[in-house]
Order: sequence, then C-alpha cells, then structure tokens
Amino acid sequence: MRLPTEEYHDLAALIRAKARKNGERPALRFANAELSYAALDRESDRVASGLRAVGLARGDAVAALLYNTPEFPLLWFGAAKAGVVLVPLNTALKGEILRYELADSGARALVVDERLLEIVLPLRAKLPLDWLAVVPSDGAALDRSEGLRPWSDLLGSAPFTPDRDPAPWEPAAILYTSGTTGPPKGAIIPHEKYLTTPREIGARSHLEDGDVLFTGLPLFHCNAQEMTTLTALSYDLTAAFEERFHASTYWEVAARLGATHVSLLISMVNVLFKQPARPTDRSHKVRVALTAGTTREVWPEFERRFGVTIVELYGMTECGCTTLMNPPEGIRVGSVGTPLGFVEAAVVDDADAPVAAGTRGELVVRPRRPFTMFLGYHNKPEKTVEAWRNLWFHTGDYVVADGDGYYYFVDRKKDVIRRRGENLAPYDVESVLNQHPAVFESVVVGVPSPLGEEDVKAFVQLRPGAEAEPRTLFEFLAERLPFFMVPRYLEFLEEIPKTANQKAQRYLLKGRRGEREFDRESLGIVLKRA
Repeated sequence: MRLPTEEYHDLAALIRAKARKNGERPALRFANAELSYAALDRESDRVASGLRAVGLARGDAVAALLYNTPEFPLLWFGAAKAGVVLVPLNTALKGEILRYELADSGARALVVDERLLEIVLPLRAKLPLDWLAVVPSDGAALDRSEGLRPWSDLLGSAPFTPDRDPAPWEPAAILYTSGTTGPPKGAIIPHEKYLTTPREIGARSHLEDGDVLFTGLPLFHCNAQEMTTLTALSYDLTAAFEERFHASTYWEVAARLGATHVSLLISMVNVLFKQPARPTDRSHKVRVALTAGTTREVWPEFERRFGVTIVELYGMTECGCTTLMNPPEGIRVGSVGTPLGFVEAAVVDDADAPVAAGTRGELVVRPRRPFTMFLGYHNKPEKTVEAWRNLWFHTGDYVVADGDGYYYFVDRKKDVIRRRGENLAPYDVESVLNQHPAVFESVVVGVPSPLGEEDVKAFVQLRPGAEAEPRTLFEFLAERLPFFMVPRYLEFLEEIPKTANQKAQRYLLKGRRGEREFDRESLGIVLKRA
C-alpha cells in the first residue's frame, strides 16, 4: 500500500478528516469495546471540551497513568484538540521515579486508572496537581475535597469549538525515556512527528484494505502509539489492543480481534517462540509481524511456525518510533533495514567521522524535513545539545551498514539496559539501592538474558561492618521500584572497581556472571505487577 494521498500535520486534523471519510467503520478495538471513526472524533471532542471546562488551557500538560483502555486514546486525541500536552507515564512506575516524572513534566492534572490510585495517593502532597481524574470511577466513592474527580467530569457536554488547530511544531506529548547517568528525560514530541512516522511505516508494512493492526504493547510507549494506532488511522484501518501481553493466549487474542498485523519486541518474539507448539499457532489471520532485534537463527523458524512475514526495524522515541525499516521489496534477514524517507542516517566513529561500509560505528540520524523528530528534552537543554552533536542526533547504538545501505544492529554504546522492551537507566536502580542503610555503593549493569535483550544485575559494596541478606535487598528494591527495574541478580563485592578519578569501571562488570551471585527468582521473590 502506497503513502496516503492526503497528508495531515496535526492530530486534531487527522481525527476530524478520518471521521468524515470513514464514519462508522471501526477505528479502535479493545477486548470489550470498539470505537468507530465517528465515535472517536465525537468522544474526543467531548474530552477536549471537558479539559477546557476544568481549567486546562492551551500549552498546559495533563499526565496519564492508564492501561490500554478506550479512555487512553480519547484523552490523547482530546488533549491534542484542546492544545493540551499529554504526558503518558509507565503504569509500572511508583515512588520517587513516578513523583519525579510528574513533577518534571509540569503536569497540572493526572488521569489515573483506579487500579493505580493507591500508588499515586501517597505522592499527592508532594505534587502540584490541581486534580486527579479516576478511570472508570463514577465518582460515588471519591473525595472531591482531595481533588479527586470521576472520568465523567472530563466528558464535556458543551460543543467543542477550537480557536485554532495545533501547529505542526507545537508539542503534542512528552514521552519519558531513560537516561544513562541521570534521571529520565522527557522527549518533546511535536504533532508533525506523530504523523510522519506512521505514514512511512504503513508504506513498508504490506498493508491491505480492511487490515487490523494489533498490539499487546502499552499505549504509553511510542511503539503502540505510532506503529499501531496512528498507522492504522492514517491508512483508514483498525487498531486493536490487548491490555497486557500474554504469551500463552497471544495468538488466540489476535485471532479474536481479527488481527492481520502485529508489533512485537524481541523479548516477546523469544517468549512466543519458546511456548509449546499448539494448534492455535496458525489459527489466525496475521500476515506480518513488525519486530526489532530478531536473531538470524529465530527469524526463519518463527516465520515458518506462525505463518507470518517478519519486517525488522529500528527506532527510538526521539527520532521516530521507527527510523530504519526493511523495505517490502527487499527484506534481508538479520538487518534492521534502510532509513525511512523522513530521515538521513550515517555511521560514525567517536570523533563523528564517517566509517567505511562494514565497519562498526555509532548510528547518527537527522531529519530531512522540519519537526519530524523530537523537539528536545523537556527542562534539559544541556542534554539536548549533547545529543545533537555536529548537527546529528547520536543514538548511542553501534551498527554496521553494508554497501547497499542496509543497517545491522550490533550493540548499545550507552549504558541503558534493555529489559523486556523497557529501557532503564542504571542510575534509577542505583539511586534507590544506595538508600539502603547497609549499602555503601552499587553498580547496576545488564547481563545476557535467555529471552533476548538483558536481565538486570546489581553489584553491591556494603558499608564497613554492615551486613545484609540478598533477600532483604531484593525486597527493599521491590517495594520502591517498578517490577521491570528490580534486578534479577545480585553480587556482593569487597570493593567496586574505580578509575583514577574514582568513577566506577562499569565496563568491567557489564555482562559478568558468576557463582557468587544470588538469583531473585531462585529465592522465590515474586514481583507485583501493577
């Protein structure tokens, strides 16, 4: 399927135009609900009216702590129509990291799933939030004196009449992505970027009329937003959602929702591949799986077993959920493809000089058109300048490019740990672990995982004379960190290796396994997933 002939430059214009064109055709499909194009436009208009009625003005930010339910896209597109910036937050966050992201974003309000309210309320006094809207509460049990209100308060009754549509360069969202040596960074996403990438993803996705794009990935990530939701809407198709990924029932759910295309992370590919073979492996209509990180060994076997074509790609929140992607006419096993049309890419050495084909170097990218990448990091101009050295955005990832312009992912140059599709910064885990009274210092690294990507391992140096049981430290972290950040392994060191200027020599520990380590799962510690 070719690029759509019509082109839109803000989310509000897209939703209105697609409603006029498609009417009652299904736009978004959930397990127990469906929204037509007309309903999506109408109900997001109500949310836009409601946001204005409760005091949010153009340029204000509203945060969301929501699962894959209909309220998420209604808030997303309603905020866009009202000129309000959406700040979608990871539903696994809690404690200091959640407080930090809410405070850093400057959000005036928060829309939260009622299942997560108990995580948010202890932070309420530390945050300058005007109010919290609870989904799907009807308000009967909410204490309005505490600034709690039901979701229904955001469904305005007055017609929404915008003073103007958002400009292509105006922020539509702030998406938080983990840094390597500091707290998370909020990538500012303009309207133009949100709409450019999906158009080009669709052109390389073997789409046909009537297709259903399905994901079990969370809507707070750019993957589900761009690769599934906005690609489907841009091509007049249907996006379908599972609230959470479940490997044991994945293909059955995909079949029930009518999926023809799916989006998978490498950890999901490996977990599905390791499931026992069953008749439902092919009892679905899925033709295409968009993936990232599939190995040469698994790739052909996965295609044969599940009856799909893998289209491998590469992307980041900052430079497009998809930046490189295999072209439909020339898929190469093992490659993440070639640059999409909106971006220019290169491979450079540590001095930012281009390297020869076949030589490992860092992937750098830059846009060919304005506002098709992120605008910068919110409240962190120095980090923005650091990332945009010499007029290129530095991804921090090592790749190799061949003579035909195909790219092959090698490794991560930066310290971010990639675990089950989540990017996490060692800093976030270390800052919590170091709060334990027995811990003098810690270093957190990634180690190879049998499921692909990495597991998290903590190396701990105790204070002189202090003692601590591994179980105690694991439980300490589990109470204060999202489940995906809690280390799988822990090892005590007499002394953490340091450079002459007393910086931890992380590279000496990265990937290191040994008999002296403790395995959280072997200790029987079960993590609670919100």
